[in-house]
Amino acid sequence: MAEVWRFFAHEDDFADLDEVGACERLGRVLSFPTVSSMDAEAVNWQPFDDMCAYMQQAWPHVFAAGEVELIDHSLLVTLGGSDPALKPVMLMGHMDVVPVVPGTEADWTHAPFSGHVDDTYIWGRGAIDMKDQVAGILEAVEYALVHGWEHERTLLLAFGQDEETTQYGAGAIGRVLEERGVELEYLIDEGDYRIVSAAEYGAGEGWLMHADLAEKGYADIVLKTKSEGGHSSNPYGGTSLEVLSRAIAAICDIEWPTRVTDLLAAQLVELGLYTADEIAANGGVIVRDCLASNKLYPLVTTTCAPTQIEGGSTGANVMPQDMWANINFRMLEGTGVADVVDRCREAVAAAGLTGRVEVELGPGSSEPSPSPRVGGPGLEAVRTIATRYFRDPKGAEENVPNAAGGTAVGIVPSTVIGATDAANYQRICSECIRFSAFVVDDDECDRGVHGTNERITRRAYLQGVHFFIALLQTL
Repeated sequence: MAEVWRFFAHEDDFADLDEVGACERLGRVLSFPTVSSMDAEAVNWQPFDDMCAYMQQAWPHVFAAGEVELIDHSLLVTLGGSDPALKPVMLMGHMDVVPVVPGTEADWTHAPFSGHVDDTYIWGRGAIDMKDQVAGILEAVEYALVHGWEHERTLLLAFGQDEETTQYGAGAIGRVLEERGVELEYLIDEGDYRIVSAAEYGAGEGWLMHADLAEKGYADIVLKTKSEGGHSSNPYGGTSLEVLSRAIAAICDIEWPTRVTDLLAAQLVELGLYTADEIAANGGVIVRDCLASNKLYPLVTTTCAPTQIEGGSTGANVMPQDMWANINFRMLEGTGVADVVDRCREAVAAAGLTGRVEVELGPGSSEPSPSPRVGGPGLEAVRTIATRYFRDPKGAEENVPNAAGGTAVGIVPSTVIGATDAANYQRICSECIRFSAFVVDDDECDRGVHGTNERITRRAYLQGVHFFIALLQTL
């Protein structure tokens, strides 16, 4: 039995849920090869259209009750509430998946787009990231509608087409909603798939799940240099590889501002590492401690990571010609895309490389989240429901899964250092929550997300469905 199952409680809620059918429907959704690409013209959109058609067949009450809009190849479903004066709630997911690495198809136990379902697992690309949440949300809403539940708030379901690449789909939906004057009470998008030990943060015993309320900014800086190459016996002026390396080193030496953001302060307090007064009085010391922690270091500063270099020579005695490199930045609140571009150009100039190295901004950049609302109604709803369904049975009368006692898993507000579709809705929502109720073990997460044999256990998937059904009862 997977270790994560020991945290599952109240698995017998909603006893009439069609569990077999729910797992089979997720398997069918996984069978559509909805692979996105940085080049939209290179995408085969037919599987996306086929998947949307299947979803309307598989969850008929949702699509009959809601207003369905196809925005480019992304899907927006609006289910009106009884009180139009209340701000809507949005539940999100993305329909696209990353490609399978060519040549690894035979390494899969079941073909990556087979959607195979057995007694324990549901297999396929997207089982964790993140068709489980797309199908799970639809399963929950279908259950609520079949049972005649009514909700006061309008409910929006938004399923993007390209979260793994350009996020154009979520951006298009966000612009449509903004033009309509929609303001969301809160939204829930994908988050960390794990239940993690508080000890990873030096916080002693206990277990926690992340509810990410903000994300760092994103920017790729592309460096280009040109050279005629030639024989390595006369490297007058330096080779293109040398010049590019000097530019990379100069940029990596940039010192970026460090600070404890309001959200990090809330996270540290929730973890029990510091009190609010200690943070206010000792911010500099806390920053130093965070910089020494591999878990907390990205949360106090802008990070810089050289990721690609192309154009090297094909021979040991041949100088390379034109070369380029990519440096990826994740910006802390307070540092914008323009700041990164300007400071990189300044660093290259200071290294004496003006005219020899071009500094350009790559595609797909995004600004850091504005300071989020902490402790809003969305986070409280997530915390209340999650602590019902995810509990450490240690201390309960029976140390077995489904024990109602034990210790509740902590729900910790935090910042995601990656990028999600939720960032596209920040102009219309002050509480963007990135939280996953579909949890996996660490080894499953490390091996399965974007990797070979991606899969989710039936129990983990159904527990996530329970979470969303319970959430709908609060609307």
